[in-house]
Amino acid sequence: MTLEALQQHLAQLSAVREWQAITLARKLSALRGFLRFLYEVGKLSEDWSQYWDNPSFWRKIPTYLTIEEAQRLIESYPPTLRHSARNRLLLELLYGAGLRVSEACSLRMDDIAWEERFLQVRGKGTKIRWVPFGKSIDDAMRSYLAVRSVRYRSGSPYLLLSQKGGPLTRIQAFTIVREAAHYAGIERPISPHALRHSYATHLLLAGMDVAYLQRLLGHASATTTQHYLHLLPNDLRQVLDRYHPRATKALK
Repeated sequence: MTLEALQQHLAQLSAVREWQAITLARKLSALRGFLRFLYEVGKLSEDWSQYWDNPSFWRKIPTYLTIEEAQRLIESYPPTLRHSARNRLLLELLYGAGLRVSEACSLRMDDIAWEERFLQVRGKGTKIRWVPFGKSIDDAMRSYLAVRSVRYRSGSPYLLLSQKGGPLTRIQAFTIVREAAHYAGIERPISPHALRHSYATHLLLAGMDVAYLQRLLGHASATTTQHYLHLLPNDLRQVLDRYHPRATKALK
């Protein structure tokens, strides 16, 4: 293969629309490494990898709700449905504690520290973290537990139960969130993870330090948490004006 033929091949790769930019970047990075290896072992007379850079790309901005939409999503859920108490609690856990859907579904009764208002959460890789919860979650849990033993006859240790008495499944949780979005009049697709994104976004807008947010979300790397730094300039200006002592100080 000649250098010209390789460049034509790379142009064809770049034109594959169904690939996300990050996928293309990974493929090109692997190819550059291979070409550099061929040069180092004497198979190429020059290092072809130096003729192009990995493409820059925008990471996909997480879907999130406005504060008003998040409030409406929870409060618009009809209280008269058979599973209303359970479903409202799920929504509160996703938005009020920022749990992943799998984390919410795997919560156990003995994971609740009532007096301290903390949840023991089992995250990715079986890592344990403690997440604080506020009054809305406290109220939702008490409302649900008042009917749990009657409507879900089960000796299961899990907090959120399905109709058959087993733990609530991810698919059921997705259905509940979509149903809640319908009742709230939110037309765009909303997933359980969108509520977690909303939790993170709203905390950042309120001025929370990214390091604290990383601990709350259970991210092993700060890089993952930094994906939430997609705030609009006006929002950043409001945060700066609110928290920096010299942001609104008049110039002399």
